[in-house]
Amino acid sequence: STTVEEENGEWTATSTMESPMGKASDACTLEKGTLAVRKRNIHQGPAVIDLEFSGGKAIGTFSMNGQTRPVSVDLGGPLFADGAGSLMAIAALPLAEGYTATYRNFDVQKQKEKLVQLKVTGSESVTVAAGTFDTFRVELSSADGGADKQTVWVAKDPRKPVKVSAVIASMGGATMVQELLP
Repeated sequence: STTVEEENGEWTATSTMESPMGKASDACTLEKGTLAVRKRNIHQGPAVIDLEFSGGKAIGTFSMNGQTRPVSVDLGGPLFADGAGSLMAIAALPLAEGYTATYRNFDVQKQKEKLVQLKVTGSESVTVAAGTFDTFRVELSSADGGADKQTVWVAKDPRKPVKVSAVIASMGGATMVQELLP
């Protein structure tokens, strides 16, 4: 589940999920207007990651099993559509058939910048538990040649993600599917 709240002139998006790997939460603070990621806090099992993003850098800590390591990475610019709320940020773009964009994310596991290629590949009618929606089919892939891929179906009205299918390379190519519930 994902919630978004306005707080201190910023948006805070928080996603929580349960999977075979246990409970996880991801909270991102986004700058109003640009939706650039300013802070990110991740909890999954024994791991806690606290990051701040400013001046084209990621600064923070990675803690696991009582050990804490500093994080300091030059990103080359601001992040967009990373972590909690990322799919809602994508839905806010001026999507149309043929629309493309490349944006910057932060690979938390590898602790480095990664570029994401976005392409709207068409329109589709999609039925999920919350209903049937006329959507844009949005393909997300690594612009640097990585194996992770996502397909996001964004409803044209109301403008929100209703289904996601993701191939997760770090989990042996496992596929995760999310759908909007009523």
